[in-house]
Amino acid sequence: MAKSTANRGLKFEARIQNKCEWLRQQGIALIEKIPTDFKIIRNGTRIVSAFPVAKTRTCDFLGVIQGKAISIEAKETQNKTSFPFSNIKEHQIIYQELFSGLGGLSYYLIHFSTLKEVWLVPNHVMRYWRNNLNRKSIPHDEFINNKECCLLDYEDLNFHTYITGEINILNYN
Repeated sequence: MAKSTANRGLKFEARIQNKCEWLRQQGIALIEKIPTDFKIIRNGTRIVSAFPVAKTRTCDFLGVIQGKAISIEAKETQNKTSFPFSNIKEHQIIYQELFSGLGGLSYYLIHFSTLKEVWLVPNHVMRYWRNNLNRKSIPHDEFINNKECCLLDYEDLNFHTYITGEINILNYN
């Protein structure tokens, strides 16, 4: 029997939400989880089933950090050697592209759960990989060898330190 992937990223997203709450409390950023819509199936007044409806217009997290709009798409894989492009839906790619094209900061948080690694990947790097790797997945070595990808502290999820550093560089130029 195939293992369901329906709830695979929920714990990871909960960790990100906790980090975003800490960032809010510290006055560093206001980044919110975009809620998933659910389809409710009723039998009279009794709920008999509920399942998530695919988001078609947005990402997992939206907010502002140091005056810049930020969009984060969280993804998870149990694969040790690569990250499948199929884990990212077309509407998510389109949204991230539009967001960054309008001047927002657009990132992917990629969780290699088996390796206990979380990578912060700027949208333009993900675009480059999609357009140039000629593969169905991103080899793990690509994350390691790309200087724009940041391996985060696994427990702390310190993505904000890299993002605020990037904003400071943008403001300096």
